[in-house]
Amino acid sequence: MRLSPVFALAAAAAGASAQQDLLLIPDSQSDRVWAFSAADGALVSNAFLTDPGTVGGVDVFNRPIEVLVSATGTYLVTDQFADVVSEFGADRSFIRVFSLGGVRDTQIMDNMRGGHVLTQGPGAGDVLVCNAGGTNALLVSQNNVKRLDSATGAELTDFAFNRYGGLRGPFDAIEYNGKVLIADEGQRAIVRYTLDGKFDERFTSDFDVPQIDFPQQMAIAGNGNLLLCEFSSGVILEFAPDATLVGQYSPGTLSLFRGIAELDNGNLLVTTTTGVYEVTRAGLVVQTEATGTDFRYITRVTPSGALRLGPPPEIDRTPVTESRSVAQAVADERARPEDRKEDDR
Repeated sequence: MRLSPVFALAAAAAGASAQQDLLLIPDSQSDRVWAFSAADGALVSNAFLTDPGTVGGVDVFNRPIEVLVSATGTYLVTDQFADVVSEFGADRSFIRVFSLGGVRDTQIMDNMRGGHVLTQGPGAGDVLVCNAGGTNALLVSQNNVKRLDSATGAELTDFAFNRYGGLRGPFDAIEYNGKVLIADEGQRAIVRYTLDGKFDERFTSDFDVPQIDFPQQMAIAGNGNLLLCEFSSGVILEFAPDATLVGQYSPGTLSLFRGIAELDNGNLLVTTTTGVYEVTRAGLVVQTEATGTDFRYITRVTPSGALRLGPPPEIDRTPVTESRSVAQAVADERARPEDRKEDDR
């Protein structure tokens, strides 16, 4: 077992600062956001953000997927089953249901996945959210990337429209070399858009790389390459900026990859349907950091200077075995059981 030391994330009134970056990962089984060291992946806290409960009739944490950092430094959490984006202060306190002015409206946003806060371009600060819209009747509100106002969370013109650029099942968004990439499982592709949402060709797809079947989270490596979690194929892919595949990593004991981030030590922190792991590009599992079935996407943050965390808890690291078939896992990943439809990819 490896436990992180006590992290004092701010200087005392007298004394040197000992701040370090964290990797935040929602656990949709416990409805909490965990924090891990960006240096080596060690557990820091299993309750960095906690479930606010029901607010204004909204079950705020139902299946939290990804933490985003807003233009003002607050934490935004996308939630697949709550159908909202919630907001927490830099001190980790709950502020509000951020999206749509605090209203849950499944005719607009339903079955959400990952997202991104734009840092450049005409919409800098706007919040992008990958939206499946699986149960609503408005076809134009299905399988798109919503754009929310940075201050109010109000709905703006969609960043990427249904089937524009072939978009059929967006799961993650990221800025990459002055463009925005969308991981789209519906067409088995990474789709590229300009910063103002104009289609700019596919970055890559299963035509070029057959291993792409259900792309989930993307991340930028220190060498400038793009890292991609491939869920149903069970591999980690690495692409050069020109979309050339330069690496494929597959720890034999792991599969069904969801989230990814590069650690400061050069290894990768990944989430699967069985836990959180530190792995190497040679395909070796260095460390099991946490076990559980519902860890999601990984976000690197620099915490507020006023933030302090105590020592991490003792946690059960007994290995978890995935008991579902890949087909069942894919269906579970897409939607609630009652919302599932036949695979029309």
